[in-house]
Amino acid sequence: MLNTFAKKFFILFLFFSFALLSCTAEDVQEEKKDIKQTIEKFVITETKDGNIKTILESDFAEINEDKKTARLTEPKVKFYEDGKYHSLLIADTGEVDMETNNIKASGKCVIDTVNGEHLETSDVTYDANKKIISSDSNIKITRQDGVIYGKGFQSDTDLKNIVIKNERIIID
Repeated sequence: MLNTFAKKFFILFLFFSFALLSCTAEDVQEEKKDIKQTIEKFVITETKDGNIKTILESDFAEINEDKKTARLTEPKVKFYEDGKYHSLLIADTGEVDMETNNIKASGKCVIDTVNGEHLETSDVTYDANKKIISSDSNIKITRQDGVIYGKGFQSDTDLKNIVIKNERIIID
């Protein structure tokens, strides 16, 4: 009697295992359908009135034509003002909206400016229309005169007009 129960239990276990695996495979296939194109050495240059605003480079991009987005591997965004380079954002991964040029950077994110400022955080968002970068994550800004810690910030792309939430400053 126990042997019959064990057989039924085993068959039921196999059935549910197969059902779970097939759902997972379908989910992966559905996600793969969204990706229409992959590009190595992906670059977008945004200009206005003949001046460069941003240059987005990524080692690898997966393009979703339906959503008009690209998922990025190790994106680098160079920011310019009046055609002059002033800062660089580097992240582990990211996503760009191909219509608005808005960027969501994820993982370890670093921003370096030509003035020698160095910001470390995660999950940075760039609003291309407002030219604003922001994050709600913990931040660390290293400047010549000290280190600033906080949780969350909003700034222009060269970190000149920065608002830091929950700020704590260490002066050298």
